[in-house]
Amino acid sequence: MRKIPILIIVLISLFLFSISCAPEPFSIESVDISKDVGQDFAPVDIMDEFPTGTSIIYVSVKVNNMSPEDKLTVTWTYLETGDEINTTDFSPDETGSGYIGFNIKVDQGFPAGAYNAAVYVNDELYETVEFSVR
Repeated sequence: MRKIPILIIVLISLFLFSISCAPEPFSIESVDISKDVGQDFAPVDIMDEFPTGTSIIYVSVKVNNMSPEDKLTVTWTYLETGDEINTTDFSPDETGSGYIGFNIKVDQGFPAGAYNAAVYVNDELYETVEFSVR
């Protein structure tokens, strides 16, 4: 009779262990527009207004448990005309967490006005961040 309760306890323990070992789902912790990014792609000088003459702007996305099956897309739009000026996709080679850096560069400097960067997760809009050049 004692073997059945011990077997049940072992099975329940294995079940609970397997649940606790399940990987956490992919999530985004933050999305920031910045003047630069560090070596790990973390944002440096987060801002939403850039001076005239700025030629490069960054979006830094902090992710948790992103797998190769996941995709981040950033679409940059110049709101003054409604023109989409750039789209970039990213999928990692292996599951991991950390910062993913995106940037857009305009050699002659961004025209003054309002912009946004729309961040998509697996082709679904996650967040839109707005910024301006003045």
